[in-house]
Formats: sequence, structure tokens, C-alpha cells
Amino acid sequence: MNRKKVVFLVSPMGHDVIRIARILTKWLSECGDFDTEIAGIHPEATCSITEYMQDEKKVKETDLFFFLCADDYWSKENETVLAREVNSGKGVLFYHGVHPCFRNNPEIEKMIGLLWRETATHGDYNTCSVSITDDEHPITKGLKGFDTSDELFCLLENVHNVPLKVLATAYSDEKRESRWGHLGTGRDEPVLTVGEYGEGRCVDFILGHVWTYYTGHGLMENTTLSMEPEEFKIMLLRSCQWACGLEADYK
Repeated sequence: MNRKKVVFLVSPMGHDVIRIARILTKWLSECGDFDTEIAGIHPEATCSITEYMQDEKKVKETDLFFFLCADDYWSKENETVLAREVNSGKGVLFYHGVHPCFRNNPEIEKMIGLLWRETATHGDYNTCSVSITDDEHPITKGLKGFDTSDELFCLLENVHNVPLKVLATAYSDEKRESRWGHLGTGRDEPVLTVGEYGEGRCVDFILGHVWTYYTGHGLMENTTLSMEPEEFKIMLLRSCQWACGLEADYK
């Protein structure tokens, strides 16, 4: 089988992107469908994000651009390359934490879909229950809801009014108060959405909080508890398969 090429685009943004990238590259390699490379600020990176995005050969060989980075390394030139490649049929996946980060890159924001704006918030790192809202989509077909520990983003906005489909949500408890004094929204907040950008497939994977150390977000937030439910791994790997145009059949 022809393995798909995934590049992890990594830069510091508070979350422990070094640890996350190591875990996810291992998962993808073991899955058997993917070859991986890391670009950016990471001990295993082969080059910078800009060097990667401006290397025509590397970009043309890439099937999925996996975002674990902020906009510090996203010039208009890099955005133009990404927009061209995704529009032509490549996949892109945005992982937890990137949603406030691309206000100067509107084409990237259109790929993300749900964005952090002034009314958005998140509760402290805590337990929450994930519900599957579309059990017919290949990514979530056959999956059941599950409990996890995570940082739940709330009131994200579809600023650019792009078409998207919500595949999973988690309830924001209106009785739970964060350290800022914010109460939960009392709503089912999206935690996994999919959309399109031209011919390309876009995944907004909002779960997966891993912090570098204890900061008050919540006890144990510097662990990988958010990534440990088996359903989380299935959704993540199927998201990558789907974004690359493969059959999303990881079990």
C-alpha cells in the first residue's frame, strides 16, 4: 500500500507540542498508513517550518499538514503555499490549542473553521464526557461516547461562515466555575469538526490538552491523560486517514 506523508508543523505555544508530536508520530507510524516528518521547533525536526513550506519537493510529497504551531512562523508566503496545496486536494488537521493563533492568516482560519474570539473561553482542565453527534461519518462511525480529562474550549465562532460538520461534542457544565470565575456554558461544545477547503479536507481536532507543567489549569494537566482514552486515538488516526483520502478504518 502507498503510505501517506504527514508533516507535523511544530512551534512553542504553551502546550507541550514536543511530547504531543512524539506520541502522534509513533501512533501514525505504527498504524501502517503513514510516513511522518517534523518541521519547526522540535528536537527531531529536520528543518524549520519556512524551509519546509518553501521546499517545493517536500510540499508536493506531503499528503497531510498537521498543525501543532502558532502563527509566529506563518508568513503570507507560507500561507499562500498551504492554501494552494490544500485547495488542490491535500489534507490539513488542526490540533488542540491553535484556535486563537492565526488572525493574520485568514485562509488558514477558513481551514480551521471554529475560532477563538473575544467571547470564547475554556474551563479548567477537568473531566468531561464526549458525545458522538454524527455516527455515520467515517471518522466517528461505530464509536461510542467516552469520558476524558481535557480542557474544553467554549463559544468558538465560525467567523468566516465556512461549511463544517460537527462530529463530536462535550458538555460544558454550567455549575463548574473556572479559576477566572467563568461558569460553564451549559452547552454541548464542539470538539471535532470537519470541512473542506477547495478540494482539500480539513479536520479541527479540539481535544488533546497536554501542558508542559502545572500552571493552575487543573491537577494533572502536565500528563497525557487527555490522549489516553482508546476512542481518542481512534478518532485521531481516523481523522488523519480521512483527511488523506484513505478509508477511515482504524480500530
